[in-house]
Amino acid sequence: MKKILPILVVGLFVLSGFGAVALHSDNQLNSGNQEKNVFTHTVFGEDATATWCGYCHFAREALDKIYTSGDYPFYYTCMVDDKNTHAAARNTEYNIYGFPTVFFDGGYKVSVGGGTGNEAQYRSYITQTGSRTVKDIDVTLNVDWLGNAAMDITASVVNNEATQYDGRIRVYVTEVESSMGWHDTAGHPYTFPFLDYAFNQVISIAAGNTWTDSINWDGHNYNDGYGHNFGSIQFGNIMVIAVVFNSEWHQGYAYPPSQNPFDAYYVDDTAGFFVGPPNTPSNPDPADGATGVDTNKDLSWTGGPGSTITYDVYFGTATDPPLVVSGQSGTTYDPGAMNYETTYYWKIVAWDTQGNSAEGPIWHFTTINNPNNAPTAPDITGQASGKPGTAYKYDFVATDPEQDTLYYYVDWGDGTYTDWTGPYDSGVQASVNHVWSEKGTYIITAKAKDEHGAVGPDGTLEVTMPRSKVLTNPFFLKILERLFDTFPMLKHILGM
Repeated sequence: MKKILPILVVGLFVLSGFGAVALHSDNQLNSGNQEKNVFTHTVFGEDATATWCGYCHFAREALDKIYTSGDYPFYYTCMVDDKNTHAAARNTEYNIYGFPTVFFDGGYKVSVGGGTGNEAQYRSYITQTGSRTVKDIDVTLNVDWLGNAAMDITASVVNNEATQYDGRIRVYVTEVESSMGWHDTAGHPYTFPFLDYAFNQVISIAAGNTWTDSINWDGHNYNDGYGHNFGSIQFGNIMVIAVVFNSEWHQGYAYPPSQNPFDAYYVDDTAGFFVGPPNTPSNPDPADGATGVDTNKDLSWTGGPGSTITYDVYFGTATDPPLVVSGQSGTTYDPGAMNYETTYYWKIVAWDTQGNSAEGPIWHFTTINNPNNAPTAPDITGQASGKPGTAYKYDFVATDPEQDTLYYYVDWGDGTYTDWTGPYDSGVQASVNHVWSEKGTYIITAKAKDEHGAVGPDGTLEVTMPRSKVLTNPFFLKILERLFDTFPMLKHILGM
């Protein structure tokens, strides 16, 4: 690496027109983000950087924004070339052209240079890289903190393929934020700076089998190559990242599209493990105190760090809500359909694999008012003509969008009305009888209202009563009967 440093310095000046790139990444999964769902695996980025590099802080800052956003399944590490010989050796394997250079998934995508526009390019590369077809393997990590810079690190790789899997596992031990005095030129400590490997070896796994290994990693026994060991690292500031690289060779270029070739081996899976207590759950959605929340809203929060933290969910209408879910891995919860105009309370308790917990505050929100919709205009059916003094049955049917029960009001058009008869189920027929006492044309007007008092539009039906009122005097009835017996056609002519 020392031999090419002068070339890199020259390269920096050549690249200074568009800046230098600095990378930082640590894996964080956000189950609430839709883009994550199209990823085939967790993406890994390696940022080749140096503390003297003037543009490298732009790359680190861009990667930090991406990682902390939680928008992608993504981890990264900063390879601080001038402070760590192990980082410098990895940069040499990549045959870097200039600092900063970010290698995504072992060189599937390479970004050279730095500046204020790096974040957009990195996001594009992470999305493209994450959609690659990869081998069906799963890598997992477990880390037990033993105290005094010592950890028991266990890595496992499951081969779900039908054939043997060949590759290499690298387990990177990093700090969340450098405590070694490794700062970029903006004065910020490097984030996720690489210290040394816990594992760096070739693996071969038969179909359906699992590779696993453990190591007692003591920071006192590892150093940066310049006489400084890692015995000062602290619980709560360590991220261990396991990355499995496929053994298939690809031609990579550290200065795309065709300069500084290197042997590229792409990543099939990545996992991270934060060595420290879980973060206190924060950033609730809905926000604390929110009103007008949709009754079908999912709850979400920010947890972590890493993907090994689990969560207990407390939720309900009591100010001290009950436990509803225990030990879930995602940072979203579906409470199902909630009631209208109701205040709900919730809190999250985060747990790590060693039993450490962090309890969030009790949050609350209130759902929207009932957006009740009025029923439809009733359909009215029944006899459209008749004779005064005779009772006729009329049917009324309306439907309600929320399937509420209904009541019917009927104005018979003759100065009389039937007042809110019911209740009836939505779409179920209501029947009412009525007698008109005089001949004429009448408009039946009916409306329905639901159980919440929402009144719908009018339905109408025109009815005619053209015949004379029926005579009920016995004397005249006897005369009519004699006339009808004598003149049978008279009854037909009178329509009786």
